[in-house]
Amino acid sequence: MRTEIEVANTYGRNATYSVQISISDGEGWTAYNRFWLQGVHPGKTGRGAAVIGSADLGSIPQVPKIYVDEFTPIVDPK
Repeated sequence: MRTEIEVANTYGRNATYSVQISISDGEGWTAYNRFWLQGVHPGKTGRGAAVIGSADLGSIPQVPKIYVDEFTPIVDPK
């Protein structure tokens, strides 16, 4: 399943974001991915895309539930 994320940097300095998401069907099918959006400039948006899941998991959910499991901003020091 192709997944895209965006994070807007609202800090006054460059920032890196660690974002972990999971996708589930609510019935046992779950896949995870961690995105590292590095060096996002102030006022700009960092973007990431990935294919999540594999044939080993079976068919992808027709109505996926997407969760943000972790969101960690790391702001550059002054």
